[in-house]
Amino acid sequence: MRFAPFVLLAALPWPSAAWDTVPHRQVTRAALESLPSCSRERLGTEAAPLVEIYCLYPDRYLEMDRYGFVRGGPGPRSAREIRAYCVRPDGELVHGISGDRAYDRKSLDFLLTRIAAALRSNHTAEAAKYAGVLSHFISDSLSPPHAVSADELNRILPEPPFPVNLHSSIERSLPALTLRPSTAAWSNPDTILDQCYFEAARNLKDLPAMVKAVYAHDEAALDIYRLRAGTRAAEILAGAMASLLAQR
Repeated sequence: MRFAPFVLLAALPWPSAAWDTVPHRQVTRAALESLPSCSRERLGTEAAPLVEIYCLYPDRYLEMDRYGFVRGGPGPRSAREIRAYCVRPDGELVHGISGDRAYDRKSLDFLLTRIAAALRSNHTAEAAKYAGVLSHFISDSLSPPHAVSADELNRILPEPPFPVNLHSSIERSLPALTLRPSTAAWSNPDTILDQCYFEAARNLKDLPAMVKAVYAHDEAALDIYRLRAGTRAAEILAGAMASLLAQR
């Protein structure tokens, strides 16, 4: 089973995650709220758990499957409950881009196909759960530290170990996020993937500045990069969901 090599591995806490719980919810909520009302209405009562629970499925799956950690509050109580949404039929994990385009395309095809099929058969809860994993896939792909491997980080900063947890320091929060209403929609998975890769490359280019801001305790500077990443993740997700929810 593969897990994204674009994860900044230095000094990761257990259990590890990319964007924390609140940022994942912010991205998902902003994306849904930017959609036309007719699109949102197709999700019905599943819109709320999509934001609150389903967009966290990949992290919760890893926590339960690898570490036996079960969060309190509503949501799944075992990895088996949500395996079908977080693991492809070939046994590979769906979490965020890996840097292997063929692998990532299979993950995206897996999610988009299942969301569309569930919507066509009026299985709204199933569609929303896969959509939650799609939200996580996109937002994790754009999480700034996930643009780099541990080896690449060591090239940028050649004297590890680092005195702070860079991973969580960069992505532990996200400023308030609201999108303008949008009619943008893209059904081509390559378009979605291209946008994810482009934003990951931008994050990689700006990572030295982010690391400098961490060491300077400059949260205002970090928020510029966090907000850019979160906004673009929400915009990409909104475009994908607009296309899916428009299908019949």
